Amino acid sequence: MDKLFWYSYYAMMGIELLILIPFILNYKLFDRPSLWIFYYIVSSIVFAVGSDVIGYLFHNNMWFFNFMNLVQFVIISLVYLSCIKNKVIKRVILFMPIVVALVFGLDIFVIEGFYHYNSISAGIKSIVILIYGVIFFWQMLNDKELIEKSIYIDTMPSFWYNSGIFLFYCTVFLFNISYNVLQQVFRPDPRGKVISGILTINNFVGIVSMILLYIGLSKLKKLRYADS
Repeated sequence: MDKLFWYSYYAMMGIELLILIPFILNYKLFDRPSLWIFYYIVSSIVFAVGSDVIGYLFHNNMWFFNFMNLVQFVIISLVYLSCIKNKVIKRVILFMPIVVALVFGLDIFVIEGFYHYNSISAGIKSIVILIYGVIFFWQMLNDKELIEKSIYIDTMPSFWYNSGIFLFYCTVFLFNISYNVLQQVFRPDPRGKVISGILTINNFVGIVSMILLYIGLSKLKKLRYADS
């Protein structure tokens, strides 16, 4: 199982690098959501490589893991800030990173610490992102402009961006809220079969998520060419 985890881990990293290339090549076509998705993919690569290197050098990468979770929450919040139209919800999205950063600080300094996975703050981030995703899906289904112009939502890049993010966080949500407990339960082998199995599933879903983000980019290219 541990070998399968590493195969899936490096496969996901490879897919992230491959998908980054067309995003770079089409940088001039980006709208605001695409720009933040691009930064999200870059942060995912930094997340993966940094975790690997820090884990190898210091045998504990949880502080980096926790910090990058916060960074990605901010980036994803900016994705939804540029997609969601409701002004009240947009204000909430602007405010939420401050709230989550405070929870993160309390979690890492007081509750769970630097050397453990911060399940409390990670769980809250996942819940908030899933709520954003549901709100955006609902907005697209009820968007009068799309309905009047007979535009299918699956032709919109933001639909695929949201699908990729939503799918990934649906999968990692339960893991995020329980990983710290699992680390304690499976001591002294925190990378045992159960945890490796869960991480492997997360990696495969991460690959699918990245492919959905790429589909979103392909839809953006079609829209740009149609407008030109």
